[in-house]
Amino acid sequence: MVIMKTPTFCLSAFLICTCAAGAQENSFLSPQKQTLLQEEKNRYEAEHEKLRTNWIAPLNLSGSYSYDKSAGGTESDTKRLSASISQDVFRSGGITYQINYADANRQVREIALDQEIAALNEQLFVALLTYHKKRYELEQSGKKIDNYDIEIFIKRHLYEAGKADITELNNALMNKSAELKNAASLEYDIARQRLEIAKLSDVNPDTYPLPRFTLAPQDEYLENRLDLRYARAQAQSLEHLYRVSETNYLPSLALNAGVGYQKYDPKTFSGGYDGEYYSAGATLSVPLTYNASATIQEARATYLKQAAEAADKKRETAASYAQSLELIESYRRYIGITERNLALYDDLIAATQAGADAGTKTGYDLQTVKNTKAIEEYTIRINELNIQLELAKLHFALNSSKEPQ
Repeated sequence: MVIMKTPTFCLSAFLICTCAAGAQENSFLSPQKQTLLQEEKNRYEAEHEKLRTNWIAPLNLSGSYSYDKSAGGTESDTKRLSASISQDVFRSGGITYQINYADANRQVREIALDQEIAALNEQLFVALLTYHKKRYELEQSGKKIDNYDIEIFIKRHLYEAGKADITELNNALMNKSAELKNAASLEYDIARQRLEIAKLSDVNPDTYPLPRFTLAPQDEYLENRLDLRYARAQAQSLEHLYRVSETNYLPSLALNAGVGYQKYDPKTFSGGYDGEYYSAGATLSVPLTYNASATIQEARATYLKQAAEAADKKRETAASYAQSLELIESYRRYIGITERNLALYDDLIAATQAGADAGTKTGYDLQTVKNTKAIEEYTIRINELNIQLELAKLHFALNSSKEPQ
């Protein structure tokens, strides 16, 4: 059975992916997914513009025409055109807070979109890594089945010669049956991962080069993790919204202005007029609302709760990061043990080969040892991919793209 080549994976001081730089965050996703993400970006950009400028009052334009006829038979008509505006110029800081809230809310939406892209890219690359891992496991299973075939052949001849119990032969047959079932399950897993990849991207999992992810230090991870950045940005956004709520109950000053044109024609009498008119003024408002304090306290509590959640999430993330390090280290220890075993298998293969040449060992003994060594080599490759799967999860917790930010 052909042994697949696998990339060599390693740990370094910063979480990066050593692939060609400059690709867009979602360039590996399907065109349909890219369109959805672009429309989401367009939506929050429009929302940002709306929130940032909604303190600007509208310019009201109107035009009217009326015709009157009294019971006495007199007639008149009136034509009017006008434009007016009532614009807040002072809200006790509320205008500045409104703009700050719009900018902070935009940052929240940007990070949320980054999280969505990161989740899709993580799903894609985890599927790619899992696809190759399952292929290694299937080839490893093939080596195990080869060994079971040799074992069954030997046990059958020993049983037929009366030198082995039926239980030994039955156990060998059952072991092969179990491994065949495992191989069938792995074939399904490979097909399922291929379909998962097809849902997200047009990349070919058989030819696409596997990325290499490496590890970030804890302080970098805790500072730049997307969900922590989102929690901090959300807390800042809610702080500005709390300030906006606070200024809603403070004095405000608005300037009022109007300009118009009116023509009145009394028809049968004199006294008509035709001309422009203007108006200007200012309005000082001091709202007195019974539940103002409760509304402000509610907004403040919402902001403080989000700030506390951000701090708590950072604590949880530190523990989660430590768990990932332990898991990665356990895979590395497993690889180290297996590599030491491989050196022993090299000696064992040489000794068995010499025995087979001398006639003291059979070709089956030599093939069994070679298959067992191949099984151990697959174990190393599988655990290298296990490390990569864990590092991929850490990477996309920090980055929305395959490349480092």
